[in-house]
Amino acid sequence: MTDVDKLSVALFRLPRPLLALKGRIHTFLSSRLNNMFDQVDDTFFDLADRADNNRQQTMYFDAMRLIRMERKNIEHNFFGVLTQSFQQLGQYHDPELPSQEPEGLEVVENEQLEEIIALDTMVFRVSELCKPELEALNTRLSSMVPASVTLKNNPVGPEVICESFNEAVAHLELKLPVKLVLFKLFDRQVMVSLKDFLVEGNKRLSDMGVLPDLEQLRKARAEPRQQEKPPAPPSELTSAAGATHSSSPPASGEAAGRPDPDSRATDSRRQAGAGQAKKRRQDDGQRYGQLLSQLKNLLHWGPSGASGSDAGMHQRIEGDELVSMVGNLQQDWSNAVSTEADDSEGLLQLIDDHLEQQGEARLDGTERGLVDLLDRLFVRVNHQTIACAQLATELRKLELPILQLALKDSTFFDREKHPARRLLNEIAEASIGYTEKVDVDEDPVARAISGVADELAGQPPGDHTALTQLLLNFIDLVDKERRRVAVLEQRLMEEATATEKVNHAHQAVVRVLMERVKGKTLPRFVVSFAEDAWCKVLFLNHLRSGEDSEEWHGSIRVLDRLLELVAQGQADAGVVAPVLTTIKESLENVSYDAYDMGRLLGAMEQYFRGELSSEENLRQGVSASPLQSVLVDALRTNIPGNPAALEEDSVGSVDEQYLRRADSLTRGAWVEMTDDSADKRRCKLAGVVLPSGKFIFVNRQGAKVSEKHRNRVAMDLQSEKLRPLEKNQLFDRALEGVVGEMCQSKSVH
Repeated sequence: MTDVDKLSVALFRLPRPLLALKGRIHTFLSSRLNNMFDQVDDTFFDLADRADNNRQQTMYFDAMRLIRMERKNIEHNFFGVLTQSFQQLGQYHDPELPSQEPEGLEVVENEQLEEIIALDTMVFRVSELCKPELEALNTRLSSMVPASVTLKNNPVGPEVICESFNEAVAHLELKLPVKLVLFKLFDRQVMVSLKDFLVEGNKRLSDMGVLPDLEQLRKARAEPRQQEKPPAPPSELTSAAGATHSSSPPASGEAAGRPDPDSRATDSRRQAGAGQAKKRRQDDGQRYGQLLSQLKNLLHWGPSGASGSDAGMHQRIEGDELVSMVGNLQQDWSNAVSTEADDSEGLLQLIDDHLEQQGEARLDGTERGLVDLLDRLFVRVNHQTIACAQLATELRKLELPILQLALKDSTFFDREKHPARRLLNEIAEASIGYTEKVDVDEDPVARAISGVADELAGQPPGDHTALTQLLLNFIDLVDKERRRVAVLEQRLMEEATATEKVNHAHQAVVRVLMERVKGKTLPRFVVSFAEDAWCKVLFLNHLRSGEDSEEWHGSIRVLDRLLELVAQGQADAGVVAPVLTTIKESLENVSYDAYDMGRLLGAMEQYFRGELSSEENLRQGVSASPLQSVLVDALRTNIPGNPAALEEDSVGSVDEQYLRRADSLTRGAWVEMTDDSADKRRCKLAGVVLPSGKFIFVNRQGAKVSEKHRNRVAMDLQSEKLRPLEKNQLFDRALEGVVGEMCQSKSVH
């Protein structure tokens, strides 16, 4: 919202009828909240009394005390949010344009999801129970304010009230079981009685002159449909409403040319006429939701153009009749999806073929646009989520039961938190790792995905309880599988980290030794000491304490001191003895062979005493004397590890932006890799091994499929051999993309 929008909302003055409604809802909710809070102590005391253990008992007692102390704050926050929702009705929103800003694309934890589902179930039940009252109230409020009032922003509707309560208790540190109990109390004490208030609210607004003839207008529009005639144009409905008013005897004031003292009927007709355009836009919004209503107006979904005898022969199929007909096509749709090699033939084609065979009805208007939207949507979801043909087929089978649900539930496309949409998001994300043939009978997640279509087809389309349970069951199954795979990934990363640590220590030891002895002529015992004995001391000190530790640097200082003494040649025993003692203790700590250690120390003592020179050894025929000098070109260290594994691939120059993109890949991120043979595979980043920056990629079973250094990952990103994949809210993203394409296509043409 811009600053100008915020200012206009802040300065918006509620009309008098809306102020009266605001006062009534405040009084109603205050009374109901008091009843709810009066029940809190008894409810939580009973739960604590029946608790299985002390931990649960303490949880309920703590919650009881916290809610009692925070009662005033909860009420203050609740009515603050509610008041703000009234004021926001002053913000104009063009209903012709779909929202371009995606909502609800954040990652939701399971506990948050259960809270959301509990609130959504409450909202859906009340919305269905009070549907006529809410539709009438939306229409009346829309006639008084700039905003287009819907179920989503109606300040006395169930969604706003439930969301206000959720925000009011959000600051409380309540465990999930406690919060669910509190929501249940709110449902029983507040939401259950909302229908009575909505009936009274409609009556009061009508008495105050806000569309008092709304019910007659609704009946006038409903009669042509009941008589199976084309709906009357809005202008005719307005005329009919005007005729009803003019049929009553004129008042004396009107006969004299003066204004009618009681002008409420005239004002209501004027308001009704001004609100007809908005009402026409809301007709399909009430039936299929606001998004479809907006798309219908934007894309001009309407009759297919049949005229004359053809139009009379073919009745438009819609509503429950379409739901029933679609339900009979489940097997045909499953067979069609299973046999089609591509997405060229969609559900719309199947329905058209079926209706053509029947020859009595046709699919038209919003219903046709809805099926076309779902066809495009499921094709896009399949293309962006999985490459496994078998699971792509199973996911496409869901389109038909989702169509049935969308026809019955007007909130499906409008609510990003709808349980069916969350289920589709979960299924799409769970399917993302299948890139090869999968045995559905053996893989639990694949088996669950393949069974969802049948379960949905066997449920009534509007049964939110069964749908919510199906969602929770699927989430639970996927979480169990993820935990199992996470254990395997953790072991793999621990092994890779340990191997990397060993290789890094090996590399560090070799580097230290070669920096000090390579290219020098040294006694043979020094070379044996470095590559066979002291390398073990350095290696273990590096592994145990790290490269910044005193142990590591101390062992290097001992080596440097020994080399200094060797360079000096003969040395005093008092100077040599501390060095030899330290060497002996260090070798004993690494369990170095006692015999070899004795030989090394003996050679050192001989050397520093000057008792035997290399020339004398040669004259005596000893060709491999420990005191013989040799030129050091390389060392063969006897320690674990493979330093060559740390060397990065030669990848040439890498753009800095792709290095940043490589660093932005987080654990659990899915990518698609393309090898030299152009074969593609999808894998997940299990983690990055430090300090070398090696990326470990695994398949969905937790087995390693590839490891790449940071520079190689950046180069593959640059050459598009590695492509990050979105994994969150895939269905919602697909819906946003399809709607955007449809609107863009319309604007181009």
